[in-house]
Amino acid sequence: MDILSTRAVAEMLGVSEATVKRWSDAGTLRCFRTPGGHRKFRIRDVKSFLADQETEALRAPAVAPPATELTVEQREARQLALAGDVDGLVSFVATQRLKGVTLSMIFDRYLGPAMNDIGEGWFQGKLSAAQEHIASAAIVDMIARVRPLLEKSGRSPRTEGNGRALCACLGEERHDLALRMVGLVLTAEGFRTSMLGANVPAGDLALLLAGSPPELLALSASPHANLEALRADLALIASAAAAVGTRVIVGGSGFERIAPFPSNVTRFSSLEELVERLFRAGPQPERQVS
Repeated sequence: MDILSTRAVAEMLGVSEATVKRWSDAGTLRCFRTPGGHRKFRIRDVKSFLADQETEALRAPAVAPPATELTVEQREARQLALAGDVDGLVSFVATQRLKGVTLSMIFDRYLGPAMNDIGEGWFQGKLSAAQEHIASAAIVDMIARVRPLLEKSGRSPRTEGNGRALCACLGEERHDLALRMVGLVLTAEGFRTSMLGANVPAGDLALLLAGSPPELLALSASPHANLEALRADLALIASAAAAVGTRVIVGGSGFERIAPFPSNVTRFSSLEELVERLFRAGPQPERQVS
């Protein structure tokens, strides 16, 4: 048969199923969906994808150009990501944690700048789209691997059992790498985190809040977000969240262009700031649900 499942494609390409889904969501690897919503792939489309990646690799420099003005840790993270070395990235995070560096600091100070440098390299034509995809997929796979390894002991009472958190990118937003970092940090801080990911319609999310409200909703938007659509979506979500007592936090360059924010929405500029804002005020008041 010339129709493959997500798992079959992942095994064929030697990557995780999450990576295959990410490529298909980005339109890089074509797929179609069954009536039940499952992704299916045609062999000819997988072969075409491989051919495109080989062409990109031939056009790209044999070795990625060296990064400038990065710290030793940022350079190491960048090199591991470009090599698609998921094991190395997991080890990198584990090593930093053993040194006492928090997850929010690792993402803010090391992995974030490394990925920004890679993105800038792609924009300037110094790196190929294939290299950028490999790096992003490696970070996503690393986050999935690290999550079960998070320490569950030694938390203070203020961070233990903080309830449920949802993480989403609204509307047409496809860039959810930063959101996944947020989700991992929230998990480390004691939340039961559910990742909705990219392209979540605001209306659907509002209905989800009404039916099963979480304690916290985290939203992320990239600089490419449509400003008017994002503003309208945020207003809808803020209203739905206020009705059920869900706290809303937002981050990413896309939200920097929106002002003022609804009163129940807090914007953060870094993950370290996010952790400080979430917990410096102590426990949140009990929600009032009508």
